[in-house]
Amino acid sequence: MQQPLISILLCTYNGASFLEEQMRSILNQTYSNIEIIISDDASTDNTQDIIKKYGQYSTVIININQQNTGLQKNIEVAAGLSKGSYIAFSDQDDIWLPDKLEKLYGAIGKHSLVYSDSKLIDDFGNGLYKNLSDFRHFQNIYNAKGFGIYNAVSGHTMLATRELLLTSLPIPAGYYHDWWIAIQGSNLNGIKFLNDKLTLYRQHDNNLTENIIEKELGSRPSYKRYEEYTRDLKWLGLIKNNPLEKNKVFYSEFYELYLLKKKGRFAWPLFWFLIQHQKSVFLFSKKNYLSQLFEIRKRARSERDK
Repeated sequence: MQQPLISILLCTYNGASFLEEQMRSILNQTYSNIEIIISDDASTDNTQDIIKKYGQYSTVIININQQNTGLQKNIEVAAGLSKGSYIAFSDQDDIWLPDKLEKLYGAIGKHSLVYSDSKLIDDFGNGLYKNLSDFRHFQNIYNAKGFGIYNAVSGHTMLATRELLLTSLPIPAGYYHDWWIAIQGSNLNGIKFLNDKLTLYRQHDNNLTENIIEKELGSRPSYKRYEEYTRDLKWLGLIKNNPLEKNKVFYSEFYELYLLKKKGRFAWPLFWFLIQHQKSVFLFSKKNYLSQLFEIRKRARSERDK
């Protein structure tokens, strides 16, 4: 029986430093029925010269954007060119272990999405002796409550069904594609966690996607906090208005209580809501109990536009 086609979406922007190493790791996959969609977002370094060298491969499809569109829109362009029954998302600066796709496909079953662990490396490919699982609780996911504040599913670790991809488009502007796709996957047929380290995940200052090193709340100018607050509020609104969302009551209340922060005083109803749902809200976090309480207090403080 022929393997189903897996489309690999590789979106590039000024990624010349590590791109060839990543491409070699993708072409060396033990899972053979693949297509690689490379969509470049108007790079200004020699990324496009590197990409064009791979045009000789029948499995490679190349798109060059004439203007920079941003990562989310570039992913949508790459997705529109794909034909696979399954979709994998590739960063431009990582290294895939040879059996990554084979293991992910073997694990997905009837789930909408499967994801794995990764090892962290530095610019030079040296191990940092850290894994993604050191920063987040990984598990099978059938409920989107944990995605209000945190995410556990990184794009470079994912294999998704085509149904999930199409359901997730368009990606909400200004938000991470993997976070949104994971929410949709948890609401469809659920998410499977494969406890295996299948990617060497490079950490450096120019990551296009989110750096895994967690940023703590606090110690920011008030205007910056307010910008983050409005972004978080919009995010909660997107989830509560999501047609697939199974926890609309939860997210509707979460959103309305988050609005209270604008009133210029501590939002006690939000504080007690987060206490009540602490286990769900911090489902993916590895903060200890006291650290969670400290974050809840910060989440409930006033955030007025100054």
